[in-house]
Amino acid sequence: MKPLRPQLRGLIFKLTLFYVLLSLPSLILVESAILIFEFEDFMHGVDAGSLVRASEHGAKELARAWPTAPDEAIGLDTWINGWLLRLQRPHGDLISNDSYVLVELANEPLAAAILAPDGRVLAQAPNDADWHPDLPSAEVFQRLRGADALPGRDTPYKVRRAIARVHSSDGNWLGYLYVELRLPLPWRKFLLDLSLEWPIILGYLIVFGIASSVFLATWVTRRLNHVARAATAWSSGDFSHLIDDRSRDELGRLSALLDRMALELKGLMRSRAQLATMAERQRLARDLHDTVKQKAFALNLQLATARRQLGEHAASERVMQAERLSQQIQHELVQILDELRSSDAELPFVERLRMRALDWAQSSGMALDLELENVPPLPAATEDTLLRIADEALANVMRHSRASRTRLALRRAADDLFLEIADNGQGASDDAPAGMGLANMRERAQSLPGGRFTFDSSAGGSRVEVKFSIEETHA
Repeated sequence: MKPLRPQLRGLIFKLTLFYVLLSLPSLILVESAILIFEFEDFMHGVDAGSLVRASEHGAKELARAWPTAPDEAIGLDTWINGWLLRLQRPHGDLISNDSYVLVELANEPLAAAILAPDGRVLAQAPNDADWHPDLPSAEVFQRLRGADALPGRDTPYKVRRAIARVHSSDGNWLGYLYVELRLPLPWRKFLLDLSLEWPIILGYLIVFGIASSVFLATWVTRRLNHVARAATAWSSGDFSHLIDDRSRDELGRLSALLDRMALELKGLMRSRAQLATMAERQRLARDLHDTVKQKAFALNLQLATARRQLGEHAASERVMQAERLSQQIQHELVQILDELRSSDAELPFVERLRMRALDWAQSSGMALDLELENVPPLPAATEDTLLRIADEALANVMRHSRASRTRLALRRAADDLFLEIADNGQGASDDAPAGMGLANMRERAQSLPGGRFTFDSSAGGSRVEVKFSIEETHA
C-alpha cells in the first residue's frame, strides 16, 4: 500500500469545491436575508410617514437658506445636493438606524427638486437629464398647506413621493420641496446588478477554500499515511509496527482500534500457528501409534518367539540382542508419542486464556470483550490457578448472571497482575449465600503471592478481580 498523496481529484480538490459551493450560497443567503430585512423595515418606516416628515423638515431648512436675490439660484443647487446626501445617511431625517440600505440597493436612491410657486423647477438633484420630477396636478398644489405624500408605485421599482410647501419666517410662500424615493427590489439587486464586490468575494472564497483544504488535507493525509504504512506492515505479517496516534479525535480513536486489532490478530495468528503445529503433531502421533508402534510390538513378539524356539542354539544370543533393540525402539517410540501428544501447556499463558474464553463464548453464545496484555512467563502452578479461577468465574456468569455481555481483562501494573471478569447481568442479591464456587476462587486467589480476591455485585452486573504480585515469578 503506497502512502497517500494529495491529488488534483483527491481530498484537496473535493474540500476546495465543497468550501466554495457551500460558502458562496451561504454568503448570498445571509447577505440577501439581511438586506431584505433592512429593506422591509425601511419601507415600513417610509410608508408610515418618514419621507413626508423628512420633506417637511427639509422645507423648514430650505426656508432659512432661501436666496434673497433671484440670481442666487446656485445656492439652491448646493443646498439640495447636500440635503440629499444627509438624507440617505444613517441617523438622518429618513433613516434612523445604522443601515446603509439606500446605498446598497441603488447608486442614486433619492431625487429632489425645488419648485417655484408656479411649478417651475428652480433646482434639482441629481442633475440628470433623464430624471424629470413627476409633479402633481395644479389642484394638488392648491390644496397643499404643509407636507403630504403623493401616490407612488411598487413595480418594477418601489417609488414613494412627497412634497412640502416652503414658507419664509414672515409667512411668505417661497415654493415647494419635492422628493422622490426610487429603490429596486432586493432580488433585482442580486440577479441583475452584479457589482465589483462579487468577483472579490468569489476570489476570497476560492483562496480560503484552497488554503483550508491544503491545511486539512495535509494534516489528515499525514496521519492517514501512518495508517497506510502500518497496514502495509500488517499485510506482510509484521504486527510490531503500530500507528500510535494518541490524539483524541475520530482518527485517533480509529487508530487506537486498529492498533488493538493488530495486537489481537498477532495473538490469533500465533495461536493458529501453534494449533496447526499441535494438530500436525497429533496426526503424526496417531500415525506412529497405529503403524510403527504396532509393527514394533509385533516384531518384538516375533523375536521373543524365535528366541524361545532356538533354545540353547548359538543364534539365540543374536536374537536376544535384536529383541533388546526392539524393546528400546518401543520405549523411545513411546516417549516420542508422549511428547507429540503434549497438551496446550506449551502455549503461552495469554493464548491459553484466550482460547478458553473464546471456547466459552462460543458455547454460551454471549458477547465477549477481551482485553489481554502480554505478561511475563509465570510458574505452571500460578497459570493453572488463574485458568481455574477464570473457568469458574465464566461458568458462574453463564449459570447465574443472565448477562448479555462479559468482559475478561488481564493487565499488568508495575509488579502486580490483575485478572478481571465482569458482566452486565442481574447481579446477586445481598442476602444470597456465598456459593462453593466463590469460596474456591477466593482460596485459589489467596494462594498466589500477595493474592487478593474481590467480588462486587449489583443490579448492573458482577465483577470478579484477582490481584497478585509477580515480583518473584520472573522467568
